[in-house]
Amino acid sequence: MGARVRIITDGVADLPVDVAARLAIKIVPVYLSIDGQSYRSDTFTDRELLYRSLQGSNGRPQTASPSLHEFLTAYTELTDEGATDIIGLFVASNLSSLSSHAQLAAQQLNGARLHLVETGQVSMGVGLQAIYAAELAAQGATTAEILSRVQPLAARTYVMGMLGALEHLRASGRVSWAQAWLGDLLQIKPLITLHLGEARLWGRVRTYRNALMRIVAWVAEVAPLEHLAVLYAQTPPEILQEFREALLPFVNGNNLWMAEAGPVFLTHIGPTGLGVAAIQVAR
Repeated sequence: MGARVRIITDGVADLPVDVAARLAIKIVPVYLSIDGQSYRSDTFTDRELLYRSLQGSNGRPQTASPSLHEFLTAYTELTDEGATDIIGLFVASNLSSLSSHAQLAAQQLNGARLHLVETGQVSMGVGLQAIYAAELAAQGATTAEILSRVQPLAARTYVMGMLGALEHLRASGRVSWAQAWLGDLLQIKPLITLHLGEARLWGRVRTYRNALMRIVAWVAEVAPLEHLAVLYAQTPPEILQEFREALLPFVNGNNLWMAEAGPVFLTHIGPTGLGVAAIQVAR
């Protein structure tokens, strides 16, 4: 019989496949539409197709939440494996309908209870919270113990980084202030923070090198950290290695994760970027 408490998240979380498998985290895929063709986030591998679509002018990729049936199927698979309690950590509810679909599907679930936790996050901001919960479950913590530790995480979790441009975030319609951004015309790249479901403009840079220094300085400000993930998309390898080494003083090396931004997240932020997701130590 499998573990009685299981963790479930979505394809927005950008969890590395090996990490999800090791911690038995269930991932419900999100759908991606490119040039009229539909793809699942968990099986999509054609990065070149995605990048060409994001950089083209003939319509941008679109994303869609899983159906209620797909959520119910995932829940049922977990109950069949022995789960009696399922803890769901999904993309911020104010940014997507995904959490509401997850909740509605749970009304048809038999044999287990779903406990939905608001992450207030995207990408590895969600993924780190799922890892945190799954590690507690692997240690034998009860449902109540896991929830008491995981529910406060949203207030201590941040995503911060540089976007190559704001045009994709602007096109998503999810960030009102992005409509007035003129930096793309001047080759200025925005530094963005996301916390409790709200994206804010934190600064402006012109180069990867400047972005690296500013992000590391931000990490130093919010440290100490329980978990830290590097998020990247088409980042030069030498910059990526330098970035990782600069971040090591602020977190235990075993809790520093490397994650290439997934296709769903990239659809909304664009094809290039560099950033971090971080969970602060409780104070």
